[in-house]
Amino acid sequence: MSSVQGGIKNLKKILRKIEDIQTASETVLKRTASDIKTRGPGWISSGITEMYGIKKSALPGKTGKAEAGTVRFIGSGIKDMSLVYTGQLLTPRNFGMTPKVPSQSYTLKAEIIKGNKAVLGKKRKLTKKQRKNIGRNFHRQGTQSSPRSPIMLMPTGSTYIPFQRKSQRRNDIEVIKTLSLPQMVTEGKNGALKPAVDKKFNEGLEKRLAQHMKLLQK
Repeated sequence: MSSVQGGIKNLKKILRKIEDIQTASETVLKRTASDIKTRGPGWISSGITEMYGIKKSALPGKTGKAEAGTVRFIGSGIKDMSLVYTGQLLTPRNFGMTPKVPSQSYTLKAEIIKGNKAVLGKKRKLTKKQRKNIGRNFHRQGTQSSPRSPIMLMPTGSTYIPFQRKSQRRNDIEVIKTLSLPQMVTEGKNGALKPAVDKKFNEGLEKRLAQHMKLLQK
């Protein structure tokens, strides 16, 4: 009889420990989910800036909105939570483009891939004959223009953005575009995170998870 009573007491003690562990686990998961909402975008931005020459300030953080695009959360628990990134194709201005303002001649560069300052185009000072031909071409008196123009800076409001004429017509000027925010985050639509993004995100997540576990063990 005494052995049975002792067994029941031990069972109750074990059940209490299991309940404590379960409660602690739920607490850790809730706190980690909260960290993903507040810190997750920052972890992802750190990974993006390791791969691309874009400033972290242009990427969405806690507010969810930035120059490069937006991030929003779907789901509330850590198991069903998703970070959804949206954004249009960006211009070279977002990737350290130089110069910002045109002069009579300049070499247009941008650092789309981190550490690789690529030349986008060169604009040379027009000769007197070239300037004369441009005027004559507008009045259909001169020779035809080249198949396409070099990439050049043109004003859009208070800023300058690179454009290019794509054919001999003068009404087919297109903005030069690069990458979108979603393309910098994942490998294709709904694909895996880019390597540097995945590394930074998981490092941040593991640190916060370990910290919450440590606090509960005190």
